[in-house]
Amino acid sequence: MNWNEGMMGTSDHNDPRGHESGKRFVLLRHDVGPCFDRTTESHLDWMFATGDALATWSTELITDLESTFTITCQKLADHRLIYLDREGDLGGGRGCVQRVVAGEYLQLTSALAEVAFKAALRWQTECGVRSGLLEIVQRRQGEPADSEPNFELHFTFGR
Repeated sequence: MNWNEGMMGTSDHNDPRGHESGKRFVLLRHDVGPCFDRTTESHLDWMFATGDALATWSTELITDLESTFTITCQKLADHRLIYLDREGDLGGGRGCVQRVVAGEYLQLTSALAEVAFKAALRWQTECGVRSGLLEIVQRRQGEPADSEPNFELHFTFGR
């Protein structure tokens, strides 16, 4: 299914797929506070609505989303849906979050077992609609089987 068929409802109105809406996603910059335990570094939280929670991964800061990149990421616990719309102080010395990008996504399937999450993203900017393809790939090369999995986030920017 492409964007015109499934995400924005811009296809032929007789096609029922044209009335589907995508699931929401948000990319938040998290400037951590003194009581945040996981890291002391500011980072990005990639959050995807999956029913009643947000599947969440964290990466280091990225300055240019209008490019193609691969970056290490960490799977975090699911977050509450409130973070789709939340900005500002998190309270409890955990720091503050600022929305970088928010939009809709269409979850895609992959034939590769190591792909943990794959989605086509679409968001609005001052310059128009932007889109990209995101894949989060699990890597366990050379690690003990009981260790935490490592992930890489692959992002391909499209217009």
